[in-house]
Amino acid sequence: METGTVARGVLLLARASGRAVFTPTEVAPLRGFAGQAALALELADRRQVNEQLALFEDRDRIARDLHDLAIQRLFATGMTLQSTVRFVSRPEGSERLLRAVDDLDETIKIIRSTIFGLRSHDPGTGRGLRVRAVKTVDDALPTLGFTPSLRMEGLLDTDVPADVADHAVAVLVEALANVARHADARAADLALVARSGELTVTVTDDGRGIPAGRGRSSGLRNLSERAQELGGALTVERPDGGGTRLVWRVPLTHG
Repeated sequence: METGTVARGVLLLARASGRAVFTPTEVAPLRGFAGQAALALELADRRQVNEQLALFEDRDRIARDLHDLAIQRLFATGMTLQSTVRFVSRPEGSERLLRAVDDLDETIKIIRSTIFGLRSHDPGTGRGLRVRAVKTVDDALPTLGFTPSLRMEGLLDTDVPADVADHAVAVLVEALANVARHADARAADLALVARSGELTVTVTDDGRGIPAGRGRSSGLRNLSERAQELGGALTVERPDGGGTRLVWRVPLTHG
């Protein structure tokens, strides 16, 4: 089954042992069928490529509109609110305005993160780090008993090498398992940030924290070894408000 010089497949024709061999008259129509099947396969491949190109063009258009229209308007609104603060005499009013500006900044970060994902052109395999991180969180929901927040910033699907992404997913899996098994937490915040040549994975929960004097578990030792293997480091600390904060930081390029 060929189209031009490209082999599309093989068509096998067989009869039971002892039966007469196929005659040229019987084989001739099958050659035509094989050619038509090969042509159909080629047309299907081309249709898939065209659909993928159309999808990429649509994603680029959406990303461009988000950047040129939505982000610029949000930024202008934030600047307007910030300049209005000096005209507000009551402290609680100023505080609300500044909080609104912070919310707009966070919204802009989320939109930029979405733009990076749209422009990554991960070819529909669902294996980009962003998609894998979301799936990891979804898989952990039954054992956690609550939905953690997930923040992603930077070119996670383009700047993070495949091996580093694999390690990062493993870190999320182990960290969420620790939260579910040991933390007795009711909330958790996750962040994946690719910035300044580094990937940082941060997992913070509001649980009971790691007891003082207790050494690292085998799971945490594994995460530390993963970081060291890539030239990075793992830190585990107790925030002022209680709970546990795990920070796994590695360079995006390593020897």
